[in-house]
Amino acid sequence: MRPILVAITGGTSSGKTTLTRALADEIADLAPLVLSQDAYFRDFSDVPPDEREAARTANRPDAVNWSALVPQLEALKRGDAIVHPAPGTRAAARGDAPVTIGPSAVVLLEGHLVLVDGRVRELADLRVFVDCDVEVRVLRRIQRDTSRTDSSLERSLAWYWRDVLPNNQRFTNLQRTYADLIVPYDRPNPLAARLLAACVRELVRQR
Repeated sequence: MRPILVAITGGTSSGKTTLTRALADEIADLAPLVLSQDAYFRDFSDVPPDEREAARTANRPDAVNWSALVPQLEALKRGDAIVHPAPGTRAAARGDAPVTIGPSAVVLLEGHLVLVDGRVRELADLRVFVDCDVEVRVLRRIQRDTSRTDSSLERSLAWYWRDVLPNNQRFTNLQRTYADLIVPYDRPNPLAARLLAACVRELVRQR
């Protein structure tokens, strides 16, 4: 059986990771494989050191190493296993130990840029956009950032002004037009995961 790929996207702190985990719990009997776009962020080693910090981004399409992500998705759709971390990614640059993962009948891919790339959209059997008011997302983002010991309110706001704000409307919100389903998530929405689980089970049944 050709595996099912579900792509889940949305703005920063919209709740897409939370929804993905809830969906994975709902279909635990199918042993879904969960992939995060963050594992495919570029390491920017190809940029000269004196230009690297200015070029670094997490909110434009060039933040993602698509040449690593797309072939691995294609391999999973063929029913093959893949190895993490992929070369050329931030995870590989920091020396994460290689791990073989997959194959799986269901692959859940989450990230705030995953539907920007047309190849990923074509590979996905179900495309989901997690919707959340920008005011809620800003508060969630600040709360998340400042809860980490290596961050501060000033650092969080500086990054939001520099990278998140100018790129969210331009790239992330545009993905709404590519979605098969738009899920509101500015409040707890336990029904969403159950409904998505039903969709996934139907796709698996049809396959």
